[in-house]
Amino acid sequence: MTIVRRLGLAGVLGVVAISGLVAMGCDAAPEGEERSEDASIDARLRTHAIVPGEPTPQGLAYLEAVADAHAQADAEGRAERRAAVLRDALALPVPGGLPEAEPLRLELAARLCETLAEQPGGVPVALDLLAPMLDPERSLPVDRSSARALVVLGDLAARSGDDALAAGSYARAIRVMSLLRQELER
Repeated sequence: MTIVRRLGLAGVLGVVAISGLVAMGCDAAPEGEERSEDASIDARLRTHAIVPGEPTPQGLAYLEAVADAHAQADAEGRAERRAAVLRDALALPVPGGLPEAEPLRLELAARLCETLAEQPGGVPVALDLLAPMLDPERSLPVDRSSARALVVLGDLAARSGDDALAAGSYARAIRVMSLLRQELER
């Protein structure tokens, strides 16, 4: 199977475009840091569909708690308070049999990491939170929250000077968006 068939034309074009940007304009390390010459772009992507679970009172309570947390975070003017609300929501225990929680958690994590990145020294903290959730070894749901979280990870990586992680994250986000487009076209 050719790479074009595996990734789709949009995925290949995305990888080529991002690789070119990295090669042309992203080779300067942040001040005081050295660029790693052996970093490679990891654009592996494993995905799965979210199959809705049976509705339960616990599942509904979880969904309502997450929605309330987003509303509270929207109302907060200070980044520190917004981050605390989002961190608390991310720490909520997920009821069993609620696969819909996975994209919700990715959305919470992406929003939390964007908020953390607004604070001094927040980019490394945000990277430490989001990178394990989006590790290429993990399967991600085919959902816009996966694409959004990958873009946030790419932005954080670019800000930290990790061009390989940024390029790989952006390429993976493009592939998720391509999968979503394909689903819509069916």
